[in-house]
Amino acid sequence: MIRRVTEKEIPKTLFKYRSWGNSYHQKLLTDRTIYFAKPSEFNDPFDGNIPIRWDLLTYEDCVKKNMELINIQHKDKDQKAVYEYAKKVTDDKTLWHPEKLAKERPEQLEKWNKIIGLVSLSETPSNILMWSHYADNHKGFVVGFDTEQLTTEYDIDYIEAINYQKSYPLIDGFDDTTIQFYKKFFHKSDLWSYEKEWRLSKNHIDNRILKLDKSVVTEVILGCMATEETKSNISSIISTQYNNKVKLSQATKSDDDFRIIIN
Repeated sequence: MIRRVTEKEIPKTLFKYRSWGNSYHQKLLTDRTIYFAKPSEFNDPFDGNIPIRWDLLTYEDCVKKNMELINIQHKDKDQKAVYEYAKKVTDDKTLWHPEKLAKERPEQLEKWNKIIGLVSLSETPSNILMWSHYADNHKGFVVGFDTEQLTTEYDIDYIEAINYQKSYPLIDGFDDTTIQFYKKFFHKSDLWSYEKEWRLSKNHIDNRILKLDKSVVTEVILGCMATEETKSNISSIISTQYNNKVKLSQATKSDDDFRIIIN
């Protein structure tokens, strides 16, 4: 069952911008496969690299955290004795210690990278920059997905909208792992806010390719600069593989302003 951190309403349809000139991108339609990327594969070097502020933890914070860990194994032990033992563990830097935790180590970042898979979608199919950046300068296509099926019928762990802001969110060392994960991978610079991104995640991933049922694909939009060959190829796939049950639309440039119109 998919999990949430926020209560923001999930749009009925979320969209993926693709290039028809890329054979891998074509598989989104022909094979209905989506790829859960490593955080390191995103085009924003800040994405997934928001630091956990271990350096803000004090000595007493670490003693408290070590007490919690000791109490897991020794629930009935005298708390004064637990406190003294926690101080010793802290002094020995065996578990939590400010110096030991001052900075995320490269191996910690690489662990996130190995076990997490992410898919970026958008709640808008008509953004000019998105068409330019991710759909081959408007020569590509956009696929719309039924989010109810995505979130109920597949092994996906989280879905959340990206939270855009000017500064890093504060990721405290005392935050539980779910909150650390949300702050690290679902927050981006407000310079990206035009993307209106929603993100799917699979945690502790073992297969980064997810095969979708035909019914999950509800809509395909052709770019306003798509060639006749591209239009014909996509139209043929919609007809033969989807029995024309997918809404096929054409993006066009507005005659009046800087706007993409979906016909």
